[in-house]
Amino acid sequence: MPRPGPRPLHYLGLALTLAATLAACPNTPAAPAIRDAPEPTDAAWNFRTDILPVLTKAGCNAGACHGAATGQGGFQLSLLGYDPHEDFLRITREHAGRRIDRTAPAESLLLRKASHQLDHEGGRKLPTRSDNYATVLRWIADGAPQGSPDLLVASLQVSPPEILTTTESPSNLPLRVTATLSDGSSRDVSHLALYTSNDDAIALVTPDGNVQPRSPGITSIMIRYGGQVAATRIAIPYGPPRTSPTPTPANLVDAHIIAELARLGLQPAPDSSDLTFLRRVTLDLAGRLPTPEEIIDFTSPPTPGDPLRRQRVIDRLLQSDDFTDYWTLQFADVLLVGARGSSETSAKRYHAWLRERIAANTPVDRIVHDLLTASGDTRTHGPANFLTLANDPRDLSEHAGRMFLGTRIGCARCHAHPTDRWTQEDYHHFAAYFAQVRRDGEVIRVRTTGTVDHPKTGLPVPPKPLGAPRPTPVANPGPEATAPDQDGDTLRTELASWLTSPDNPLFARSLVNRVWKHCFGLGLVEPVDDLRPTNPASHPALLDALAQTFASHGFNLRELLRLLTSSSTYQRSSATPAGAPAEHRLFSRFYLRELPAQVFLDAVVQATGVPHPFEGYPAHTRAIQLVAPSTPAPSLDILGRCSRERPCESSATGGRGFARALHLINGPLVHDRLAGGVIDARLEAGDSPDHIAEQLFLRTLGRQPNPDEQSQIGAWLKDAINPRETLQDLLWALVNSREFAFNH
Repeated sequence: MPRPGPRPLHYLGLALTLAATLAACPNTPAAPAIRDAPEPTDAAWNFRTDILPVLTKAGCNAGACHGAATGQGGFQLSLLGYDPHEDFLRITREHAGRRIDRTAPAESLLLRKASHQLDHEGGRKLPTRSDNYATVLRWIADGAPQGSPDLLVASLQVSPPEILTTTESPSNLPLRVTATLSDGSSRDVSHLALYTSNDDAIALVTPDGNVQPRSPGITSIMIRYGGQVAATRIAIPYGPPRTSPTPTPANLVDAHIIAELARLGLQPAPDSSDLTFLRRVTLDLAGRLPTPEEIIDFTSPPTPGDPLRRQRVIDRLLQSDDFTDYWTLQFADVLLVGARGSSETSAKRYHAWLRERIAANTPVDRIVHDLLTASGDTRTHGPANFLTLANDPRDLSEHAGRMFLGTRIGCARCHAHPTDRWTQEDYHHFAAYFAQVRRDGEVIRVRTTGTVDHPKTGLPVPPKPLGAPRPTPVANPGPEATAPDQDGDTLRTELASWLTSPDNPLFARSLVNRVWKHCFGLGLVEPVDDLRPTNPASHPALLDALAQTFASHGFNLRELLRLLTSSSTYQRSSATPAGAPAEHRLFSRFYLRELPAQVFLDAVVQATGVPHPFEGYPAHTRAIQLVAPSTPAPSLDILGRCSRERPCESSATGGRGFARALHLINGPLVHDRLAGGVIDARLEAGDSPDHIAEQLFLRTLGRQPNPDEQSQIGAWLKDAINPRETLQDLLWALVNSREFAFNH
């Protein structure tokens, strides 16, 4: 009986295998590359917009599956489909096209694996009766065309943009996601989008986009599709909306906060006491405790009843040298002044330059502009030190993104950002602005050559801002002006002008969010360096309004701080009203904050009257005045000062826990300052122990002892054999109290 002839598909496989073998032989003419082979075309299909979303929804290109750096089982896809063309080639061309069978689509390895008809470590991703399975089957049957590589998803629209619901509402609240393509067409992609809740404790979301409210609060649902991202805000009230009485807003901060509290059924806390406010604002603006003299002056007649007395305190602190020192520290922690690799001379010059700018109230946009465009010797030109943070332009661009735009672009270095809108192209275009910067020892030089190459194509990419078209280049003025693309100074000036422009919403929003967190303990966006569409602000309209105000006032730091600290929101009590729920993102009360390391150490010195020496610095130098974290100070390390290995959201980055507790209870920071300070000086001046005890309360907690405390202290002192030791014990207890360690 004659053997049946081979099927045409078998001949095709043999031919492709033979072609690949011949291409590898040195004496054989090269065969055409596989990726240049002709392919079927069908105008109705587009791999990027029709098929890739199906595979993404199924999880095929997730990081735990074929989207891993090395793929899975010999099959690799780009993470979440960031490289559609390469994915198309791997599916339809790699290994002689064995993953699809155009003559028998249902027998395609792609479908048999995904439907678990063949062993598949990832399990069943595309059930044979599902719509997504049918979509891929029809695509293969129609020849598995790629379609136009230029067609892509341009934007996503989510409906509703916000859901205001209750835990008693229907358990499933559907989201509708519409994708607008680059050709102007739109389609409903709700069934293919990826959904993630940013806080499962408040609201869950099902894979098909149904929101399930769980508990009161605010959160958001992140939506991803076709390389684009969006979010919808979820608000679940704590009670029925409050209509009256509502506090009168002091400024735009209160207008937004009070309205949101009323909408979500929350009553704001009452105003803080005068002494609480004085301690709070002095710590936040000047990085120190109020002095007993300031306390007495603030509370003495005729100050009480004066409606402007709090405003005068704010204005006085904003003009103080203490403000300059403390806010130099805040900026130094973000800019990594004196980071590892900086020389002592360069760090001091950088710090001095920064302090001069804060003292002069230089607009923040001007400070950042000077940092981005600096060059020269770092030992004599402070802002040039910013460019010593990295030698690779890519790393420099990541620093600039996080510090000045509140954007983490690092993921886009290797692949499209999985939770933001940035692509590899965006990343490398932005990095190209720093391509001509070179560090030569302590000197920053600018070359006339230098590029950033795209990792996939190997070709240099031109500079372009993040998420914006490139401004019209303007050549450098001068007798030897060069083309903008060849002049590093011009490129960085272009970058700085765009980045600090009032029209760039990222810059103002990022700075406002950082300053807001300093004052309120929690950013409107958290983390503060992760502003993205899928991580919306707790109060989006307020953030926009503050950013616009900040920009319209010339990026004036003192004006921004005046606005925030003058608000009723800032001046509320930290106590939760009786019967009120404990919320954590709506600012119904002032949130307790642990004192930063340097501020805490200075507060101990201020309370005890015994200075802390710092190697290489004059006596009575404050911890907030130190230039770099390399200054030896074991107490600061234990308390958790910023190491400046990366930007710090505040001057306190740790130090909580057992080591800190032991250090304060038994360590030298407190014990070595109980004697020889304020207690001894007051006793020698003839003050009574009772009066000294009151002074210790003022110096530590910013208030007089309450009646119970006064009675207890009076009893201790009355029975004391050695009043000096009793007062030292009292001072030790006050410094180790929670009330002392926190700004409240």
